[in-house]
Amino acid sequence: MTEFDFQPLDIAACYGTGLTDKAISYGTASLLAPSRLRIGPSHVAVMCEHQGRMVWIESTTVCHHACQILGYRVHGCQAHLPETRIHDYISNGGRVDLYRLSPIEKLSQSESGLLTTILVRHFIGQQVTYDLGGALLSGTRLFKRTRLLPKADLNQLFCSELVAAVCMRLGRMNRSNPTQFNPACLLRELVRQGTFQFERRYPPVPQRRGNVFP
Repeated sequence: MTEFDFQPLDIAACYGTGLTDKAISYGTASLLAPSRLRIGPSHVAVMCEHQGRMVWIESTTVCHHACQILGYRVHGCQAHLPETRIHDYISNGGRVDLYRLSPIEKLSQSESGLLTTILVRHFIGQQVTYDLGGALLSGTRLFKRTRLLPKADLNQLFCSELVAAVCMRLGRMNRSNPTQFNPACLLRELVRQGTFQFERRYPPVPQRRGNVFP
């Protein structure tokens, strides 16, 4: 496997180093979560194939790169080269964990095509905007479990809401309101279900060398 080897529906769990990133990660921390997800990611993105290459699809307002598909900066759903966005996090002292579908959950060719259609033609092509209100509500521990949680609106999405929506549409996640899932809750749910598993980290953890005796 090469350093940058991606498959459709791979999920990038991003750990930023800014104040907002830290607030999201530690504000959604849980000692009961799978060990790697006790401190959750601050952002998530999903991969799909577009015109023969893998692209990183996300909903955000803080990316400074032009969308690879639209050709200009947007606040909402957008596409970038995975290498570019991973470098953004690493260069600022952060990291990206890659989660992949378990072998028995791998997408068929038709499902991969549907994934691209949803992400590129609908979410990006229709210029779906960022859902700030939903993002704020998803970070609450109690409010999002009440009937006061607003219904899903797929015309505006925050990062984990986007990923949850496509996982549900492709049958890789139980149907529910995608607005309730912040990045940490989403990954914990998918890992606990056995649908996704940790694949690799960027940058890789340096290997410790054993003592060498003459």
